[in-house]
Amino acid sequence: MHFTVVLAGIGVSLIFGLSFLFTKNALDFIPPMTLLSYRFLVAFIFFAILLAFRVIRIERKPYWKLWKLVLFQPILYFIFEAYGVQRIKSAEAGMIIALIPIVVNVLAVFILKEKADFLHYLLVVLGFVGVIFIVGVDLSLDNILGKILMLLAVLSAGFYTVLSRKLIRQFTAEQITFFMMLTGFLFFATITIARGEMNFFFNLQTLISVLYLGILSSAVAFFLLNYMVKRASPTLTTLFSNFTTVVSVVAGVIFRDETVKVQQVVGMAFILVSLLLATLRKKKVSNN
Repeated sequence: MHFTVVLAGIGVSLIFGLSFLFTKNALDFIPPMTLLSYRFLVAFIFFAILLAFRVIRIERKPYWKLWKLVLFQPILYFIFEAYGVQRIKSAEAGMIIALIPIVVNVLAVFILKEKADFLHYLLVVLGFVGVIFIVGVDLSLDNILGKILMLLAVLSAGFYTVLSRKLIRQFTAEQITFFMMLTGFLFFATITIARGEMNFFFNLQTLISVLYLGILSSAVAFFLLNYMVKRASPTLTTLFSNFTTVVSVVAGVIFRDETVKVQQVVGMAFILVSLLLATLRKKKVSNN
């Protein structure tokens, strides 16, 4: 395994882990759809600059085949995530996002026809128990709605990951990422303009958040993620996703004074343990 893959994994984990914090900061001032349109506008401009200076190249390919991929991410995933993070703590959002690898394992059985046994499903159930602990802390309507939206974001990310395993063989990481940013910009900008919410007035906190989410979290992180998917095993990707959760929780506690209850820590431990056992088990099976 090349050292650049490990660096890419660390970069993705840090960027995605802090993205919930910056999303929460921006949503204090602007609506979710407006944030998404600005985020992908910045990401698209960033990629356009890279294309202009020929840092990346986009060849002619049947990009229409990516329509399912971009439907789940960026469109569905970011809609659910933005409205979900608006209603819950960034630390809670990071905990729920830890469920993505478990959902990927389940979807891989049905979509990619990967084999699974009783122990595999037992570990999946253990992960879901962890989510129940996390979701069950606050029973207020707004909080429950936010967590349901985050679970829908998890499901969208799961479908994206499974579909990308097939499409990454035909398209490069740059091509997939550029098409995602272009689609995200066109979709969210159209909705924002139609709703009359396209206002380019920013305070400093919103501007910093939009630049972070647009350049680092939308463009750079997805490029690194697609780079990892093409060159690394799912085992390594899963391990780095666990680190993302830890970063998001710590960032929420430190920078937004969010409190994490014991029940939520137990739930996150259930998820991380199930992922770790599933990862080690999968590695042992592959070695045999």
